[in-house]
Amino acid sequence: MNDYSRDIIFLLKENECTPEYIDQEVQFVHKVIACVDTDENFCIAHELVSRSRITSKKRKILRAINRPQLKAFHFLINKN
Repeated sequence: MNDYSRDIIFLLKENECTPEYIDQEVQFVHKVIACVDTDENFCIAHELVSRSRITSKKRKILRAINRPQLKAFHFLINKN
């Protein structure tokens, strides 16, 4: 099984599932998520809020999330 950096829980109705079947399902789900899980879509869905301003600029959002921790009084807000 490939090492994807996400936690996924599968609830299956089948009583007997082979490891190959589960691996195939994980790969299908990963392909679906990889299509929509892009930097562009992340920036569209979030805003970066500081004490004095709110920004939707892609460059600033990506710079903020590439840090190990957000700066003090900086917040990522999901617009959904």
